[in-house]
Amino acid sequence: MLIREFKEEDNLHIIELSKRFSDINFMNYRDKNSMEKKQVELAEAAIEKNRSNIFVAEENGDFLGYIELALQEDYFTGEKQGYISSIAVMPKGEGKGIGKELMKKAEEWTSEQGLNVLVLEVFKNNQRAVGFYETLGYQQEIVKMTKEI
Repeated sequence: MLIREFKEEDNLHIIELSKRFSDINFMNYRDKNSMEKKQVELAEAAIEKNRSNIFVAEENGDFLGYIELALQEDYFTGEKQGYISSIAVMPKGEGKGIGKELMKKAEEWTSEQGLNVLVLEVFKNNQRAVGFYETLGYQQEIVKMTKEI
């Protein structure tokens, strides 16, 4: 398996794969179709504005997943951090270590930026992803509380 920089031919794969982010049970006030539309918009914006920080997993030329990275500032300290904007693996690539390799790339990228903190956000209902990140040593720090009125 190879983790490589984004190429133009990855566009459609990334846009299609971004729809997987909506394959969870959202709270009732979130419309699944609107969420999917927003994920596609975010993927298109990433391709347009942040392509140098998108990395793709492939094997024998077969697209298996991607990760988008960015820099952000910690709200409380103002210190720069690495940020995982999105990560997704094709269904055919699940359970094959692709997600771990993409996360490893994120940690390497963060270190190359001279930073020592890498953060991400995940919907609580995406328990599979939460469990995956926890097995890699990530910890929940801030919990967003929501109430439908």
